[in-house]
Amino acid sequence: MRLQADAFDLRCAAVAAILMLGGLFQAPDAAAQGRSRSDAPAVVTITDVKMERMNERVAAVGSARARQQVNLTTRVAGVIEEVQFQGGQIVDANQPLIRLNDEPERIAVETAEAHRQEAADTVDRYAQLREGTVTRVAIAQAETALKVADATLRRAREDLDRMTIRAPFKGMMGLSNLEVGDYLAVGSSIATIDDRTSLLIEFTVPEAVAPSMKVDLPVRASLVSRQGEVHEGKIQAVGTRIDPVTRTLMVRAEVPNPDLKLIPGSTFSISVRLPGTDAPVLPALSIQWDRQGAFVWRVGADNKVERVSAAILAREGDRVHIEADLATGDKVVVEGGSALRPGQVVRLEPSS
Repeated sequence: MRLQADAFDLRCAAVAAILMLGGLFQAPDAAAQGRSRSDAPAVVTITDVKMERMNERVAAVGSARARQQVNLTTRVAGVIEEVQFQGGQIVDANQPLIRLNDEPERIAVETAEAHRQEAADTVDRYAQLREGTVTRVAIAQAETALKVADATLRRAREDLDRMTIRAPFKGMMGLSNLEVGDYLAVGSSIATIDDRTSLLIEFTVPEAVAPSMKVDLPVRASLVSRQGEVHEGKIQAVGTRIDPVTRTLMVRAEVPNPDLKLIPGSTFSISVRLPGTDAPVLPALSIQWDRQGAFVWRVGADNKVERVSAAILAREGDRVHIEADLATGDKVVVEGGSALRPGQVVRLEPSS
């Protein structure tokens, strides 16, 4: 019986040894199969990097005023004799608008003209006399009197001219309630006059884009009350200081208004396109994310992928402008990049 037991033990040991040997030979095959599956090239779609000009826009809101606008007032007091304009009328430069009673001033001009004529006659008479008949002192006094008469006449004519209030420039007159017979004191308001051939719109831009604001840079202005109506203009002037509280810069744009349809005081939405820079443009699907931020997979000549950090600058539909270390013609993974790792070999399919 003991011999049988020993033989059975020997057979069991042999079977165990065979099983162990079989396991040792099979383990490398399984590991090789696992490696083969992990190292198999991933199928991805790719696209070529393109460089395009990225134009940045700055949006703002501003209120418009006329190119020239004045609130007309009187420099002298008097009673209105004639009102020569109506509200909304287009008047020319130097056109009479209000005439005050100027009878005393006309009399003063006539008196000054008479004195001036008398002084001129005296000078002429002394000039015709023989030398020695009239002293040099008398001649000098006559010439001085003529100069004084000339100055008095100019002053009288200036006083007379002030009694007529004229338009300082060509423009549209505002409404007025003045009537013939009204008394105007010095500094009394008459009406407004606006040169509306172009409008000036003042707005502010952030400090970050302040250095890009230049005179003659194109702008687009649209009325807030009438969406879709766009007017082209340009920057007329740029402020010289950043506001220390708002951290903004004041900018003034000029918008032509040849048909006078735009009204001063209206609110406009302003858009300024700044000169842009070239930036890589890719489909939005190519952007990947991890704890370090956004990135793309660049495919090298050996079909191995490389992680390239990226920052999104702007979006245009399903495309993005990015800031990244990419060049024109670089191949970037569009689809299939979610499970890739640096250095992995991929099988390429062009993006449709």
